[in-house]
Formats: sequence, structure tokens, C-alpha cells
Amino acid sequence: MIIIFLLSLAPFSADRVEIIKENGESIVHLIGNVIIEDEKTRITCTEAHYNEMKNYVILKDNIHIVDDQGKISADFATYDFNSRQGFLRGNVRLIRRNEIFTSDSLVYDGAGKNVQMFSNVMIEATDSTLRAFGAAAQYDLEAEIGWLTDNPSLEILRKERSPMFVEAQRFRLDNNVNVLNGYDSVVATIDSVVVTCDTFVYDVKTEHGTMTRPFISDVDNRLVGETGSFAMKDNDIESLSVHNGWSQYFTKNGTKNTIEGDTITILFEDGQANRIIVIGEPRGVVHMREGDEDVSD
Repeated sequence: MIIIFLLSLAPFSADRVEIIKENGESIVHLIGNVIIEDEKTRITCTEAHYNEMKNYVILKDNIHIVDDQGKISADFATYDFNSRQGFLRGNVRLIRRNEIFTSDSLVYDGAGKNVQMFSNVMIEATDSTLRAFGAAAQYDLEAEIGWLTDNPSLEILRKERSPMFVEAQRFRLDNNVNVLNGYDSVVATIDSVVVTCDTFVYDVKTEHGTMTRPFISDVDNRLVGETGSFAMKDNDIESLSVHNGWSQYFTKNGTKNTIEGDTITILFEDGQANRIIVIGEPRGVVHMREGDEDVSD
């Protein structure tokens, strides 16, 4: 192992070192068990080209970068020690105390404490059950707030049940408070319940959510409103509510009911709707059997 301390702030070591002069600058070629570090950052890799004057390095193979924001690994990277900015590609993985980020490539700003990720992006909150996927994302490492764009999706894991799936045009993740926000053409699937809406907000910790302009379907049943809310309990749906809306549902004997009201709430038991409550000017139409003519008040 060869250890060298040049005039820069980043001493380094490697199995083999070659120093080349290019355009009046020293380029250090490091090969095998490379270690480069300064006061704030430690880098290890298999091979590196280090510009000692500019304090800039090109890294190859088995790359690991550690600083106060976390640990990053990749197959290829460039890193500027002065600006603390880097570009990484190939099996990129960033691990922080309660978050894991993976992507095909990543632009890292250690000074500004944010990252941009591209292609096959996944953001996982290790202190909750949330995982988000997308083609592109940006994330503020200090505020723990991120955006996913280009038709992203996410899933909320549930023990012994299939995950809750949500798709949208874009997501905002507030991992500091474990809240997700979906915007535009949102589709959420919870067991047999499918929700389409304009916006979707869900608090992973309290298991409560809200929606705007929801259209909710469960097999042949429908629930529609201007706004809506829902609650989960022990991994199952506990209730679904809409405001200024209507509902169409079938009873076990085939009777179809259509009701309207200020607030319509469907209560669930064991994942199945078993009770409906209407508050505020309830009104409705009853079909005695499917296909019969309406009988109304």
C-alpha cells in the first residue's frame, strides 16, 4: 500500500500510484484499494484519476463515498472535493439513517444537501412502510422532502396483505412527517377498492388520508364526491367518506340503491363494506331487484 500526502486537502493511498503531468497539472492515477479522504469525505474504489491541483477525481469500480449526509455506492463517479458535488452512475445506492435511494444515475450536491436521480429510481423510508418508484426524482436531504415525476408510483407495505398501490403524475414525499401527496390522475388500489382522484394525501403513521374529486369503486359499488377521506386500521380499510356526493351500491339480495347527501360514509369490516351512513339532506332511489323500475320517495 502506497500512501501519499500532496499539497491538497485530500491525502490518498493505493496499491499502485502513477503521477503524470498534463497541461502543467498533476494527474495521479491510483490503482487497487484506493482511499481518498479529506476532513468531510472519505472515498474508496478500485481505480481513480485524481487532479491534485483542482481537487477533482474520477472514480471507477466498487465506489463508496461517505460524508455527513450518508453513504453512496456506484460503478462510476466523478467528485469535486471543493464544491462537494458529484455525478454517479451504475447501481447507484445512497443510504441514510432512515432512507435508501437507488437509481441508474445520480447527481449529488453535498454542499446544497440535495440529490437528483434518473432512471429506475426507488426511494424507501426505512422507518415506515413506504416505497416510491419513478423515472426521475429530486430530494432535499436536509428537509427530507422529495419529488418524483414522469408517472411515478408507490406502495405502502402491509403485513400479511397485498400493498396499497398509488399511481400519479407526480408525488411529493414528506418523509420527515411520513406524509405522501399525489397529484393529477391519481389511482389508488386498496384490496378490491379502486380510487381515482385529482389529489391524494396519506399520512403513513396515522393511516388517514384525504382526496379531491374522488371516484371510488368496489366491484359494482360506487362512491363519488367533491372531496373525500379514508381511514385504515390494522392494515384494513376502516372507512371511506365523500362530501357533497352520491353512492350506488348493491345489497346481498341484489337490490340496487342510489343515495345522495352532504356526507356519505361507508364502514368496512374484515375488508368488506357492511354499513353506509348518510348525513345532511339524505335522498335516494331504490331498485327492488336489478333491472326493475325505480321506486322513490
